[in-house]
Amino acid sequence: MDVPIGTAPNIDHPQLRVRERMMRHALIILTVIVLAVLGTQTLLRSQSEWQTVYVRAGGQWLVGHDFYTSGIGYAYPPFMAMVAAPLASAPEWLSRLTWFAFSAFAMVVMVIAAWRLANGAPLDRMTSSNKHEWYVLGCGLAIGLGFIFNAFAHQQTDVLIGGLLMAGALWLRKGSEGGGALIGLAAACKASPLLWAPYLLWRGRWAAGVLVVIVSIAVNLLPDLFVSSPNGGWWLQGWFDNLIWPSQNISAPLGMWASAIEYNQSLAGTVQRLVNTKLAFSAPPQIIVRQVVDAVTLKFFVYAIFMVLIAISVTATMRAQRRPFSAALPGRDSYEFSMVFILMLLMSPMSGRPHFGTLLLPAFGLARYALTTGDRTISAIVGLVVALVALPYKYLVPENIHAAILWGGVATAAAMLLWIGCVLVLWRDV
Repeated sequence: MDVPIGTAPNIDHPQLRVRERMMRHALIILTVIVLAVLGTQTLLRSQSEWQTVYVRAGGQWLVGHDFYTSGIGYAYPPFMAMVAAPLASAPEWLSRLTWFAFSAFAMVVMVIAAWRLANGAPLDRMTSSNKHEWYVLGCGLAIGLGFIFNAFAHQQTDVLIGGLLMAGALWLRKGSEGGGALIGLAAACKASPLLWAPYLLWRGRWAAGVLVVIVSIAVNLLPDLFVSSPNGGWWLQGWFDNLIWPSQNISAPLGMWASAIEYNQSLAGTVQRLVNTKLAFSAPPQIIVRQVVDAVTLKFFVYAIFMVLIAISVTATMRAQRRPFSAALPGRDSYEFSMVFILMLLMSPMSGRPHFGTLLLPAFGLARYALTTGDRTISAIVGLVVALVALPYKYLVPENIHAAILWGGVATAAAMLLWIGCVLVLWRDV
């Protein structure tokens, strides 16, 4: 039905009422379809990292075996092994289904919390007239869902961690210091969320910042209350002794972790690949190690970049707080939180593609800024990031090209571009 320009559509028209109801339920229908596909994949996939790493580590913890030296690839603090332990004796289908149920819930939490942090309209009221909102939602999901789906494909815990982080950030936005506890729980699973502690302390959120640290440590001491480490001392100490100190001492190669270097999309992993490896285009493609720059020099270079990133982030934030922010845009804290999420990924010793689902928040925020202000630079950044990460290149390009994309650090580049976008938004007068 044609409506004259400047005239509101007659929502009482039967056809419009049906269309608006369909639009309101479109997201629910799409979510159910996506979760049905992911759930089927969870049960049918031949390999499950949840089962072979986390649940096996939990089973070894129950009998007092050292899961850090057993060769199963468990590279996380001990808390997650304890959480997975009750499923060690359960049928595998039940274990996978349990993981999927929590991960599916966490994915929904991630999307809804990120959308609210970006000042999105209520998702249950989205209609065909909300073209602005649909555009922002589409851009954010195009950037973030691929990483989230990667976590589901490998049956990793990153969506669970992302849900805790995004919910914690939303609580903080609402003024609840309890958000620090949720972020601390995420840090107990993977240490990089500890970056929230200095940020919150700097922002004067003392209770939340302290909670991040206390919760992350306290829950990782719980395994020792039930089962003692076979090596004496704390299970957490075993994580440090077997993983942190060997991989992070000053002479250890940069970006090395319990994973192949091509999967490490942190800044450290990408710099290490670009400087000290080369990609051999063969069948299959191979990464060849070559020592161009020694570990100590390269680490000082990367750590200097970290300091620059932090300094620029702080400067942009301090500049933004001296002026009012437009009510039509996400709040200043949304962009600050976005930069913390991005710096977590870039500064972590290991950030695999499944970790990058938290880019949902900066993607939503920058897409809204670009559409509201018409800023061409921010629009170009959002468009470029969508082009870099939205398409399933693994299935669209030859194997050598896909290997080059991964080797070059496409996820690293996407995070850096979004960080630049957040800095520009905070720096500008809006």
